[in-house]
Amino acid sequence: MLKNFFTTAFRSLSRNKAHTTINIAGLALGIACCLVLFLVVRYERSFDRHHAKADRIYRVNTQFLSGEGCFTANAPIPLGQAIKEDCPEAEEVTTTSYLEGDGLIKVDNQIYKEEGIAYVAPNFVRIFDVTWLAGNPQDALSEPNAVVLSKSIAQKYFGQAATTQPDLVLGKTIKLNNKYTLKVTGLVADFPATTDLPFEILISYASLPSQTGQNLKAWDNINSSYSHFVLLRPRTDPKQLEKKFPAIEKKHTGENKQTYLLQPLREMHHDRRFDNYNGRTMPVENINALILIGVFILLTACINFINLATAQSFRRSREVGIRKVLGANRPQLIRQFISETFLLTVAAMLLAGVAAYLILPYLQGLLEAKLAFQPWRDQSIITFLAGITVVVTVLAGFYPALILSGFKPVLALKNKITAAGSGGLSLRRGLIVMQFVIAQALIIGTVVVSDQLSLFRNRPIGYNPAANITVPFPANTKSDDVRALRTQLKQLPGVKNVSFSLMPASSSGDWSAGYNFEESGLKDDISCIMMPIDADFLDTYGLTLLAGRNLRQTDTAVVVVNEAVLRTMGIKNAQEAIGRKIKQFDKQATIVGVVKDYHVKSLKKAISPIVMIRMDWLNIAGIKMDPASLRPTIAQVEQLWKQTFPESIFEFTFLEDDIAKFYEEEVRMYRLFRIFAGIAIFISCLGLYGLVSFMAVQRTKEIGIRKVLGASVANIVALFTKEFFALILIAFAVAAPLAWFFMHAWLQNFEYQVNLGLGIFLTAILFSLVIAGITIVYRSVRAALTNPVQNLRSE
Repeated sequence: MLKNFFTTAFRSLSRNKAHTTINIAGLALGIACCLVLFLVVRYERSFDRHHAKADRIYRVNTQFLSGEGCFTANAPIPLGQAIKEDCPEAEEVTTTSYLEGDGLIKVDNQIYKEEGIAYVAPNFVRIFDVTWLAGNPQDALSEPNAVVLSKSIAQKYFGQAATTQPDLVLGKTIKLNNKYTLKVTGLVADFPATTDLPFEILISYASLPSQTGQNLKAWDNINSSYSHFVLLRPRTDPKQLEKKFPAIEKKHTGENKQTYLLQPLREMHHDRRFDNYNGRTMPVENINALILIGVFILLTACINFINLATAQSFRRSREVGIRKVLGANRPQLIRQFISETFLLTVAAMLLAGVAAYLILPYLQGLLEAKLAFQPWRDQSIITFLAGITVVVTVLAGFYPALILSGFKPVLALKNKITAAGSGGLSLRRGLIVMQFVIAQALIIGTVVVSDQLSLFRNRPIGYNPAANITVPFPANTKSDDVRALRTQLKQLPGVKNVSFSLMPASSSGDWSAGYNFEESGLKDDISCIMMPIDADFLDTYGLTLLAGRNLRQTDTAVVVVNEAVLRTMGIKNAQEAIGRKIKQFDKQATIVGVVKDYHVKSLKKAISPIVMIRMDWLNIAGIKMDPASLRPTIAQVEQLWKQTFPESIFEFTFLEDDIAKFYEEEVRMYRLFRIFAGIAIFISCLGLYGLVSFMAVQRTKEIGIRKVLGASVANIVALFTKEFFALILIAFAVAAPLAWFFMHAWLQNFEYQVNLGLGIFLTAILFSLVIAGITIVYRSVRAALTNPVQNLRSE
């Protein structure tokens, strides 16, 4: 019986090649989209879930108790030790410090520029899962200047022997930043791509004082490279530990101007409030949006199938009548037609798998994600595809099967089943409306994301970053090392100005500090971005001084602030701020200048209060150039750089490119919206084309009569278009408020937002009408141009 079902199904599908092709193409596209989005969502949700104790691991973040509060993914460096001493709820506490920027590693005479260098405490490996290939996990990171390498890094430095005989790597030495000799004490497997702790070179935490000069006991040091991770004891409520943080803060600082929050490890990748070492996040709302898009695309493909299957069903009325006369009951007929849907779905699934495999390399580059499609190795992909096959078979096949199996034998044998009666025109109209609701909602979403990105790119940020490059210094560079370099760079004809500082005018990293403005009546500290700069910083980046003076190379205990600080202090006139006092812990400083507000961070957030201090903290060189001579000037800068740092690698970035990286998350979402909105429209138009083709065949005689009576081609085309255009307009009336609701909620994540004006919605409806119109007109013109005599002879 089952064999007969599939044999009959195959013959039926073969007889209707056009109908079968459209259905397979539509389902294949829908399933392929669903599969790709499944892989993307699974990748983004798998970050740091491989650790056995992940459910008990938390990162300690800081919230400053001022105004609405300000969050940072860092905490005072000594906090980790204080938690360990005062909080029995914590089973383990470990502190990590990620080397900001790239580090130079010298092996023999070869120099490598590496990311993923971190200082970690010995108990790091007791909290996080690390697979050891060589060395003793208990003490490999206990001594100063000890280093543990990942497998791929060890292979790069020491060749294939690092894999075949990993113990031979132990005891070898590498040099960090051409200054510190590190002894290899361990070799570990590569950290997975799905981690926000992308460490490749692990240096013992005991090396920090001698290598960085950091005061690890200073409670006023909230450095963006340091993070504390807590492993809670089993069945411990994290709120219990959080309640103890104010007492710890009071004990060590004498004040309660900030508090600390525990963030689950598994949520780090999804919380855009906090930075992480990986440099990218995927908010939960974006993941939910991808899931919805996948469901909508699949639903659109299933609607195609239902529409075409019910429209075509009257053609098979005689077949149904004969089967019923010969004794077939309704359940048997339902199984027969479900079998056809199953065959179509399997064919579509195989085609979708091939499409996903081919498109995945392109998507990996587009989304900057390491996606893998290996169903022969990955049981979850097989399970997902099997589930999709069942869902699509039932969703797309059950209703048409119900309609077909319900035909009355007498009417079916007399061929009196009409297209209108086979499933109901109202249902098919409703399904078309649903398709275009989905398609137009995605189009509106795409336009909104595109406009928001355009705002980010074009809104003034308070200065002109064009023709500015930044070059990172080798680690621990001292001012005496580069005094001559500054002079030589300024003498280059293509260089307008040079500044040496901790970071450029706009940066994804920052050094947050709590400042007290008691003189203005504020009791709580205000979180400010602290920027160590030199005297040339303002001129190099083109920042506007509103009042007072610039910092001088000899200045101490004075600061320059931005207008956001003045608003915090309740000062309206910049000149009034000159001479006012601000305090950071026990260090007091005088405001000597006020700069016009500008954006250090992205336009997603409001302008932060900024406190600029004079400090010889050399992290990057900012060089303002003449736009007319960029290439030769960069070559001259590189030559001078190599003379000053002969064992360093010269690398630069344009400041404009660094600013563009602020919006990578939104760019990724825009790309996804654009791709899947296009696919939704294509699938909808594919179904529309099939339905118009079917209607043209059914109305052949009507078209012939109309033409004999004088109807023009335009009249015939209007006959087809007016009904479908009305349905698209109805779909727009539903899609517009739905899209407005979701996109308005999405825009609330940003301080500066595009206006959800009429133009966005008009763009969506016009685009839908044009694309659908082309589809309908193309097919209906063919029908209208057919010889009317031939039409009138057709049965």
